Amino acid sequence: MLDIERLKPIHVTDLIRVGRDNDGGYIIPKSIMLKSKSLLSYGINKDWSFEKDFNSINPKSKVHCYDHTLTFFSLIVYTFKSFLGIIFRSLTLDKKRLIHSLNGIKIISDYFSFFKNNIYHYKNRVWHNNDKKSVTIKDTIKKINSNNIFIKMDIEGAEYKVFNSFFNPGNSIIGMAVEFHDLDKNSKNFNKIINEILKDYHIVHIHGNNYSNIIPKYNFPNTVEITFANKLMIKGKIKMSEKDYPIKNLDQPNRFSKEDYILNFN
Repeated sequence: MLDIERLKPIHVTDLIRVGRDNDGGYIIPKSIMLKSKSLLSYGINKDWSFEKDFNSINPKSKVHCYDHTLTFFSLIVYTFKSFLGIIFRSLTLDKKRLIHSLNGIKIISDYFSFFKNNIYHYKNRVWHNNDKKSVTIKDTIKKINSNNIFIKMDIEGAEYKVFNSFFNPGNSIIGMAVEFHDLDKNSKNFNKIINEILKDYHIVHIHGNNYSNIIPKYNFPNTVEITFANKLMIKGKIKMSEKDYPIKNLDQPNRFSKEDYILNFN
């Protein structure tokens, strides 16, 4: 059974959107981001807008990104598809998707202009054990060699195996933005992971991904993005949020052509 009541966020006043419009942006407390010395990002695909915004607001932070699916060949394929998309969207007068395709043809130059100096992309899968192609979260923390780490995780369902092998992140991680997939198939494991995380962290924001379906039994999205803040970072009396989600002028639907899912904890 999905324990939805445990997912109600606490009240915080400094939430900002980091990353692009629609899919790829996350809501996190600005104070947490400014206190971060490093960003560990698991799963970037063809979009590093979150990482770019994070680094722009906190330029002294180290950024380590992990994604085994992002290769030079995949960037070439994406560029070619973007060229085709420009032709098709021009004919159909689809302005929003046309802009997306126009940005797509610049992805190779954008990749090499961003990933340099203290910003790295490692072509490894983040997994529950390590081998030649996979690394664990503990491996990535050791490699970045930092405290005050913020984690962003969108690894398409692998988060359950990863978290099951990593229940004690310690105080080196001050915040996390995690996308949890397929809650209908993983409700027991999801509840267990959330309960473990909440021993040391507060939920400060939640958003339903409208690319997923609604679970009829719970009237709740099958995929959710949850932002956690280390309890040591939250000062003063803790109050539960009275907001409805999505939050106006912050949240945006992942799929722009579809209405956002409303989450009401009140």
